Amino acid sequence: MNKGLWIEGPIKKGILDFLNGLLADQKIKAVLMPAKNKGGDSYAWFLMEKNGMLDSADPAPPVMTTQGANVVSYLTKKGPVWEKTAVLLRPCEYRAVIELAKIKQVDLTNLVLISFDCPGAFPLEKYINGDPKKLDEIFDTCLEKQTELEGARNVCTICHRFSGTGADIEIGLIGGKGEGFWLVPGSRQGEELIEGVAGSKTDNLDVRENAISERTILQETKRNNMLDSFQETVMGPENLLNTLSSCINCHNCSRVCPICFCRECYFDSKALSSEADNILQRAQRKGGLRLPPDLLLFHLGRMTHMSLSCVSCGACEDACPADVPVSMLFALAGRNTQAVFEYEPGRSQDEAVPHTVFKFEELKDFETPYIKEYSKEQ
Repeated sequence: MNKGLWIEGPIKKGILDFLNGLLADQKIKAVLMPAKNKGGDSYAWFLMEKNGMLDSADPAPPVMTTQGANVVSYLTKKGPVWEKTAVLLRPCEYRAVIELAKIKQVDLTNLVLISFDCPGAFPLEKYINGDPKKLDEIFDTCLEKQTELEGARNVCTICHRFSGTGADIEIGLIGGKGEGFWLVPGSRQGEELIEGVAGSKTDNLDVRENAISERTILQETKRNNMLDSFQETVMGPENLLNTLSSCINCHNCSRVCPICFCRECYFDSKALSSEADNILQRAQRKGGLRLPPDLLLFHLGRMTHMSLSCVSCGACEDACPADVPVSMLFALAGRNTQAVFEYEPGRSQDEAVPHTVFKFEELKDFETPYIKEYSKEQ
C-alpha cells in the first residue's frame, strides 16, 4: 500500500500519543509493549490500558529482554484475546509472531500488530553492566536519525529485514530525517485504525521506499560477506566443535528462542538419560567423554528444528552465559536452509512453513520409480 500518514514531532512521544488516542477512542482496549522496570536498568513487557501506565512505556527499547513473540504466544496460545489489543513489536519479533501463528502457537484474533524501523539492539550484558541512561540516549539518537547503532549485537549489525513491512500498522522512520514518522497501514484493519488520526496524509512514500531499498542492498551484502566468512570457521565437525567449545549445555538458547516452542525438549527428556554404567562404557570406547554429553547433537538438532523459521532475532546469544556465537551460527544455518526452499520467515501469513506441506511431485527428484526397479522380478 503506497499511502500513509505523516506525524510531525518527536518519535517516541508521537507513537505513545497515537496509542493513547486509539485507547481514548476505544478503537483498541489494551496495548502490549515493553516498559522500564522500577529499577530503571532494564525492560519488561506489560499489558496496559489507559490508566497512565502507558506514559512510562517505551515503544522502541534499546534492548530485547524477552522476545516479543514469546510474550504473544504466552498470551494467546490457549485462545484469542477477547478485546482488540495492539502489540508493538520489533520487525524480527513481528516475523516470529507470524511464524508461530502458522503452527498454531499464536492466535492472531483481535490482535493489531504494529512494528517499526529498527536500528538494532544492545547486548543485554552491555546494557545491564554499563550506563543505561547513556545507552538510552545513544539508541534514541540512532532511532531518530536512523544511523547505525554503534555497539549493537552482532546479528543486528547485519540485519537486512529491519523494517516493519507487513504489519497491520508500520511505523516508518527511514527516509523521515528524524522530523517525525509515517503510519503506513498494511491491512484493512490498519487503515481503519489510522483513519481520523491527526497528521498529513500522503499517497507517495517513494522517498521512504527508495531509502529502504538502498539500505537493504547494503545490509544484504554486509550480511552475506560476514556469514560467508563465519562459515569458513565452522565448516566441518571439528571446526564446529571448536566454535561450540565454551558451551555449557545449559540450553538457554532454546528456552528463549520463539521458534523452539516444544513443552519438553527432546534433549531435556528421559530419552537421553543413561545409567552410569552406560556412560562409563561410552567413555571407555572413546577414551574420554565430555559431560554433559551430546552437545553437538543438541545444536545440530536445533538447526534441523528451527532453521527454516529463524528470524535472526539474536535472543539466543543474549541468553548465552558462555559467549558462544549462537546467533551467527543460526543466522548462517537459517540463511542457507531458507535459500533452498526460497522461503522467508514472516513474509506472509499465507505462506506455509515448507516442512509442514509437500507436493507429491517433489518426491520425483529422489524416488526410484517402482516400474523400473521391480518390474523385472515380477
